[in-house]
Amino acid sequence: MNRIYDAIQDRVPALIQQRLEQTLARGVEGKKEVSVFFRADDIGVPGHNFTRMVNLFLGYRLPLCLAVVPTWLTRQRWETLEPFAEKGGKLLCWHQHGWRHCNHETQGKKQEFGPGRPASTVTRDLERGKQRLEDLLNRRFDRFFTPPWNRCTRETMDCLVSLGFDGISRSAGSRPGPPEMLKEYSVHVDLHTRKEKSAALGWDAFFNELSQGMATGVCGVMLHHRRMDEPSFIFLESLLKAVAAQPKIKGVTFATLAAMGA
Repeated sequence: MNRIYDAIQDRVPALIQQRLEQTLARGVEGKKEVSVFFRADDIGVPGHNFTRMVNLFLGYRLPLCLAVVPTWLTRQRWETLEPFAEKGGKLLCWHQHGWRHCNHETQGKKQEFGPGRPASTVTRDLERGKQRLEDLLNRRFDRFFTPPWNRCTRETMDCLVSLGFDGISRSAGSRPGPPEMLKEYSVHVDLHTRKEKSAALGWDAFFNELSQGMATGVCGVMLHHRRMDEPSFIFLESLLKAVAAQPKIKGVTFATLAAMGA
C-alpha cells in the first residue's frame, strides 16, 4: 500500500499544483459548473490532525462532510469538537459513520453492515448510532450515512430509509445500488490508500480518478485525517487551493446536494 505523498519533497509541490490546476481546468471545460465534496472518515476523537484538517478547509472556505463514528464520540469529546461546528456552520456536514466501525465478516472484505449479520442487529446498531448522534449533536446532525469501508447490504440501505436518512456515501460503482428513496453521493478519489507499486503510478491513478470524478458533475474525495502526516497535509492544501481558485467548481456537502436535488 503506497502513499502518493511519499513523492512530495520541498521542490515538488509547485509541479503538483500546476498539474492539479490543469486537471481541474480540463474537468470543467464545456460545463457550467462541477460540484466537489470532501468526506473525512473516522471522526470522533479530537486531536492535532483533526484540528489542522478542519482549519485548512475553513481557511479556504470549502465545505467538508465529517463521517462520525457514534461510539467514538462522547459528550466530553463533542464539547471539544463543537467549537469547530460553531465556527464552520453550514460548511461542515456532521453525519453517521456506522456504529462502532467494527468488522463483523469472517470471510471476504471488511464490513460492519454486511451479509454476515442478522437484520435485527443491523437495525439496532443503526438506530443506536442515529440516536446517539442526535442526542449529542442536536441540530448539527445531518441525516446521511457513510458505511465503514464503503460497503453495506441492500437491507442496510432499506433500514436507512425507514429511519429517515436522506442519503448514503460509498465508493463509486458500489453494489448493490441504493433504494430509490436514498440518494447516493459517490466517492471517486481516495487520498490515503493506494495500491499502485510506485509513487509515480499512484500519482497517475490519482489524477485519473480526479478526472473521472469531475466528468460525472459531482466529484467526491475521501480523506482519513488519522493517517495524515506532513507531506499529506502539504498536498491537501495544494488540492484545496486549486479547487478554491477554480470559479466553475462549487464546493458542496451532502446537505447542499440534497437541497439541490442532486
